[in-house]
Amino acid sequence: LPIEPWEVQLMLDEGDKLVPGMSKARILRAWAGVRPLYQEGYAGDSRDATRALALLDHQQRDGVSGFLTITGGKWTTFRLMAQTTMDKACAQLGVERACRTADTPVPGTEQGYYWLGHRLHEVEEHHLQGDLVCECELVTRAMIEQAAQNNPTVTLDDLRRDVRLGMGPCQGGFCTFRAAGILAEGGEGRGARDEEEAAVPSATSEWEVAYMQSPKHNIGANGARRSNRRFDNPNLLLRDFLQERWRGLTPVLWGRQLKQERLDELIYLSVMNV
Repeated sequence: LPIEPWEVQLMLDEGDKLVPGMSKARILRAWAGVRPLYQEGYAGDSRDATRALALLDHQQRDGVSGFLTITGGKWTTFRLMAQTTMDKACAQLGVERACRTADTPVPGTEQGYYWLGHRLHEVEEHHLQGDLVCECELVTRAMIEQAAQNNPTVTLDDLRRDVRLGMGPCQGGFCTFRAAGILAEGGEGRGARDEEEAAVPSATSEWEVAYMQSPKHNIGANGARRSNRRFDNPNLLLRDFLQERWRGLTPVLWGRQLKQERLDELIYLSVMNV
């Protein structure tokens, strides 16, 4: 979705009311998306639309059996959304099953707890300063290699979601080409370091990137891995990621972030000729 200047200014003005001086802080990027609000027959301001979940039974609505749509809701109601949907599905299938959503942990919570300084502790404890790929978010080479092993067709944008690659102040300026090089070295993301290097304690020795959120489009119907043509040309990985970063930067280019983007431009356009 396009982000208009007046929208950015409105957010800053309203934010200043809550946190005085916030508008003078360094703004890294802007983001806009569509929220699936659903209210049958409602045509007013979307701000006044209900945030409640909606379960649509297409047998009743459209005469199409075996088809349900769950929409609306939000992260705090996802368990109720799951229960409501499965209860309806079980009723249509004529089966009785106890709901397990209240006892099923959210993916990733099996790792225990995470504290703010955990990554810095890992880097300092294992002397991994030389392995840092993303200095802003303390992403190490080991994290990227593990993510690539879990999903051989992982992209840089997948890594952004999984390990926060490129989400710091430089917005990928210093880490994008490093990460693209690591994926290229691995041969479609499968590579690992030499055995001698692998023996060195890594940032994943105590904390691993579990339950990757990257899409599973690489799995075919027969369970075989699909090839990802981007790995044939690492420049595509780099270009696609930089383009996505740029989309969120353009609405907030002023002050220190504008200087940062000028430096990134010199790195990727003038030096690397991307």
